[in-house]
Amino acid sequence: MAKTYTIERRETLASIARKQLGDAKLASTLADLNGLPDATQIFPGQRIQLPSRRDLQPSARPRAVTPWPAPPAGFQAIRELFGDILKYIRDDGSIDPKWESERMVRAALPFAIPLSWDTSQSVTGVRCHKLVAPLVEEVFRQIDAQGLQGAVKTYGGCYVYRAKRGQVKPSTHSWGIAIDLNPNTNAMGTAGDMDPRLVTLFEGMGFTWGGRWAAANKDPMHFQYCSGY
Repeated sequence: MAKTYTIERRETLASIARKQLGDAKLASTLADLNGLPDATQIFPGQRIQLPSRRDLQPSARPRAVTPWPAPPAGFQAIRELFGDILKYIRDDGSIDPKWESERMVRAALPFAIPLSWDTSQSVTGVRCHKLVAPLVEEVFRQIDAQGLQGAVKTYGGCYVYRAKRGQVKPSTHSWGIAIDLNPNTNAMGTAGDMDPRLVTLFEGMGFTWGGRWAAANKDPMHFQYCSGY
């Protein structure tokens, strides 16, 4: 994610896309990136994200047949594949418990990982979306098989319903398709110290690594199974 932009009076997503991205037709891309159901739901003073050149490039990487779906690109695709979370958000901002009970399951881990907020305790399973549970188990099987357990120092969480940090749109954690590792040394906005072998493994399985995002959006603890959001 390259940078943020503050919407001014009388601006539309089309005019912003024309001015900032060189193509008014990218208004729908801006809406998708910012978790807006449509391009009209904006107001003066609202801060939105602008996509980087990398975000605008279509993914052409072929995928083998797997028991998990290909990673979706953008807000609408995430909703279509993993569920329309907007229908479960209550008037008071809380989430209907049915959202978790209908979609989240436990993915077993081949080794225990200490909790980042209490290293005296460890987890042996990850609460995530049922469609990516086989993928999460496979990623950690690969970590174990490649002898990378030592690179996974602490676990920072997977499923939790919350807004994306510093924004109003739901975090990818809200769909249970993101996982945070080693957060104590990989704070948002920093370069962090994530082992590049872990990054290669996760990206090879279709995850987007937050450590490649720009400036204050950089999030080296974060791996999400989607792009463009």
